Amino acid sequence: MNRIQHLFRTPSRALPAEMLNLLIEIDNREGRSGLDRLQHEIEEARRRLQAAGHPQAERPALWLKALEAYRRTYHPRPRLARWLRLPRPLRRAAGSLR
Repeated sequence: MNRIQHLFRTPSRALPAEMLNLLIEIDNREGRSGLDRLQHEIEEARRRLQAAGHPQAERPALWLKALEAYRRTYHPRPRLARWLRLPRPLRRAAGSLR
């Protein structure tokens, strides 16, 4: 079962603990790259659902908010990157300037 199928098998009002457990599992297995891939998959699913006029088209937005909150908590951006508002791939380069 892929990640998107797993997201839609959860109740429409998924418990925060269920969402957090899935994000922790992905982070532990794949790290930031796994979280990036999950975000991309959710955004793609959201676009396809909206294009099809599906009644649950806004449901992925809940998962995107949870993912963003998880990242802010467990993978905060370095101060320099926040100040410069660098995109995620460029902040590694900025961190190497130290």
